[in-house]
Amino acid sequence: MLVDFGPFWHGRVIFAARGDQLARFVNEGIREGIVFYKTQKSERGLKAQVKIADFKKLRRAARLTHTRVHILAKYGWPFIALRWWRRKTLIAGILLIGITLAVLSQMVLSIEVKGNKVIPTEQLLQSADNLGLKTWVWQKNVDTRKIAEALVEEFPDVAWVGIDNQGTQININVKEKIRPIVQTERGNLVASKTGIIQELMVIQGTPLVHEGETVKAGQVLIEAPVNLDNPSAQPKPGVVSKPNPTLPHAIPAAKGFARARVWYSAEGKVPLTEDKIEESGRSAKGWGIKIGNRVIMVTTPESPFPQVTKEVKIYAYTFGRNWHLPVEILSIDYKELETVHLERTKAEAQQIAEKEAKAELQSRISPGASIIEETVRVLASSGEVERVRVETETYEDLAVYPNP
Repeated sequence: MLVDFGPFWHGRVIFAARGDQLARFVNEGIREGIVFYKTQKSERGLKAQVKIADFKKLRRAARLTHTRVHILAKYGWPFIALRWWRRKTLIAGILLIGITLAVLSQMVLSIEVKGNKVIPTEQLLQSADNLGLKTWVWQKNVDTRKIAEALVEEFPDVAWVGIDNQGTQININVKEKIRPIVQTERGNLVASKTGIIQELMVIQGTPLVHEGETVKAGQVLIEAPVNLDNPSAQPKPGVVSKPNPTLPHAIPAAKGFARARVWYSAEGKVPLTEDKIEESGRSAKGWGIKIGNRVIMVTTPESPFPQVTKEVKIYAYTFGRNWHLPVEILSIDYKELETVHLERTKAEAQQIAEKEAKAELQSRISPGASIIEETVRVLASSGEVERVRVETETYEDLAVYPNP
């Protein structure tokens, strides 16, 4: 390895010599102490390599033998260093930019708040600044975990804070607390779904249905008391309603519950054979530089896989909120996709179809409902598809106030 590296380190000049006394030219060069490497002779002349210091010595041998010498190539580190030295200003600029980017990449240059709707962004940024999270500080000096915990304690409306480091940009991801919406007890109680009333209890208002009756979604179950502020409630014939002087702005509401039997059904379909596209687990990563709209990939310019999903991340160096460097770092994650052929037995397909149907039913059944009975029916298969229907009977309260 040292022998191969020596010529590159010391440098070589590759030249071609033409003349009628090439043999004497070589002998004169040898007398001068010149060592010729990789000498090749042809009908058009002589081709060889010599060290940089020996090339100047060829002038005397060429003059004595009337030989013309032409440089074909210059090889080695001395020529590269000379070329770089001639462009020392450019090299210095590149090094300066590299050092600047390396230093700036270790600092926080911009902070962005995401996910907040109620809490003002300025308050969150000011609190983060007081806790040490500000621009132009070293990233290693910022304890994101402690700052996130402090922000959660400072703001009562914050449920969770996550601080994400995206290069020189810090993202403060805020999850605000969802305050429960109190259902306004106003107006009539109506049926939320279709069912058969099993138990009806009226606390306030007039019942418009009875036990054992089938009701449809939206049907009025209990009518609110008559009031001038409740025009939806129709007064009884011959009854004069008067507003309550003690509650001039109160709007009466029907109160009670209507427990009923409700039926749900859902169907799942699963083929016996199926081709699915899944991730194989193999991945590759490419890095590049983005200048304006132009992207120069340094590594992995193209996807090494025929089918992939790409995740592109851009790391920008921003200063404040309105200015950023025109040079950005680009990262592309390639994840290989492959087509997987699945073959299922009838029992496996029916089991998956049943699971899908139950999952659909679970999303439709009201929270807190009691399941009375559940029936699973295997339907006649159509070709290569297995079909399963799940029927569920529940016992739940249908009485709800209509949306305003």
